Amino acid sequence: MAETGRDGPAGGDPVVLVHGLWMTGREMRVLGGRLAQAGFRPHYFRYRSWRGGLAGAVRALREFIGKIEGKRVHLVGHSLGGVVIARMLAEGELDRPGRAAMLGTPMAGSAVGAKLSRSGPGRWLMGALAREGVLERSPRWTGERALLVIAGDLPIGTGILFGLAKPHDGLIRVEETRVAGARAVVVRASHVGLLLSRKVAAILCEHFRGV
Repeated sequence: MAETGRDGPAGGDPVVLVHGLWMTGREMRVLGGRLAQAGFRPHYFRYRSWRGGLAGAVRALREFIGKIEGKRVHLVGHSLGGVVIARMLAEGELDRPGRAAMLGTPMAGSAVGAKLSRSGPGRWLMGALAREGVLERSPRWTGERALLVIAGDLPIGTGILFGLAKPHDGLIRVEETRVAGARAVVVRASHVGLLLSRKVAAILCEHFRGV
């Protein structure tokens, strides 16, 4: 289920992009294309975000990264994808240096997820991986990598149906993305819009270059 991007320059640092819940990885292509234009090599990791389990996704991600060439490797997780990255690094750092970034990742829990989990249909809609990774066993950031957290504050999405308190990106509140010790940035974008924002892409490029 893993897919490797080949649209970046041969000498650029690889960047692994991990999608969120109910997604397939294709949603990361616009962001990946912009990273490629900036000189990075995007690699797209796919996993069963709804029907699969967290342990399996973590194991597959580590194996996927192990097959990528390069002295450094950077990581980007959108929403639930950031949780998968955090859990992987909590179980053991990679053998190569690099930086990490999370886009709209509910590392501090999810009010929408908590409300969904109160009913059988809601729990089914979330899936086992999200329930474990976000609500039951939220991972702590223990990685040695410099971490950038980007949150959106454009409130367009299903979160408004749950009376989600602002600021939020339509699904995840800004405060739910916070990670102690991480650099935090807020941009004017919705949850999915974080993947389409030129500003987000530019901020990621600066982060991965150590700016």
